[in-house]
Amino acid sequence: MNEHEFIKTLKERANEQEKLIKSMPFSKVFTSVSFWLGNHPWRILIPFALILTVIFHEILGKRYDEFILKIFGKL
Repeated sequence: MNEHEFIKTLKERANEQEKLIKSMPFSKVFTSVSFWLGNHPWRILIPFALILTVIFHEILGKRYDEFILKIFGKL
């Protein structure tokens, strides 16, 4: 495949993806959120992980610490 055919194929696939995204409900919300999360995933993932950790630690107590240590092989 030469460069011209490769670029043509890429453009065709990009057009197909664009049509698919535009046909989705809430397409503008989906694209803006996915691009934002693609560039800045830690803005959501780190606070989400912290909140989950606090919730599980409150619910399970000491067992949560032991469970995490078992996952990472220190217990």
